[in-house]
Amino acid sequence: MYKKKYGLDNILYDSNAECAIADWLYLHGIEYIPHKQLPSPSRQRCDFFLPKHGNKNHGLWVEYDGLINVRELSNCGADIRRDKKYERYQNLDLDFLVLTRDNWENDLYIALMS
Repeated sequence: MYKKKYGLDNILYDSNAECAIADWLYLHGIEYIPHKQLPSPSRQRCDFFLPKHGNKNHGLWVEYDGLINVRELSNCGADIRRDKKYERYQNLDLDFLVLTRDNWENDLYIALMS
C-alpha cells in the first residue's frame, strides 16, 4: 500500500512514487510546489505545481496516478473523485499533466521540454 516518505527536499510525500518524482524534480533543478491547493473555491490539492511551466503561462499542475491501470477493471469512488478533479482543471483552463506508474519520467520530461 502507500507509505509516506521524506524526499531530498525534506518534505513528506504521500507515497514512494510521489517522493521519487519530487526527488527527480529536485535533482534536475526544476522549481516545484508540492501539494498546492487548486484555485478557489476548490479545497483539493495537486501533487505538484510547476510555476515556470505550462502552455498558458500560469504553471503546470501535475498529478500522479499510480493506480490508473488497476482501476480500469472496476469503477470505484476514487475514479469519480479523480474525474471531478480533472474536470475542475479543465473548467479553470489550467494546464495539467497526469503521470502514470510506467511512464512518469518520460512524460514529465516531454512536458517540461515543450
